[in-house]
Amino acid sequence: MNVASFLDSLDPEDRVNVEKYRTEILKIDPKVKEKVSKIMSIENALVYEQDGVFKYGLAKTKHHYTFHSMVMYGHEDILKFVKQNMKGVKIQKGCVNFESFSDFPIDVFRELMVLSAKKDFAPIIEHYKKKK
Repeated sequence: MNVASFLDSLDPEDRVNVEKYRTEILKIDPKVKEKVSKIMSIENALVYEQDGVFKYGLAKTKHHYTFHSMVMYGHEDILKFVKQNMKGVKIQKGCVNFESFSDFPIDVFRELMVLSAKKDFAPIIEHYKKKK
């Protein structure tokens, strides 16, 4: 499945919201490439890679939405920012699960992306490339 097909598969409200968030990702972190791929058990998700290494993911499950971030996973200060600025969501070390896009305000998401894009992702890339 390509990105256009993925977007076409969403209901109109989800599509509008997903478009907002993916636009922010691509605008703020131009080093990433977007594709549709698998995240955890979610078959079709928007995946963002830098130099072929997973960096971010955005997906919808049966019960919620999820945003995965290897930057948040690898940088404690990014995780702290999310915990301080998000309420009513389930936060794990590398992901945020939310029931509605209103639970993850676009201005908080934008700031998260700005902070994330500034982080040196090279050590994570090198780590995963050595594992291959």
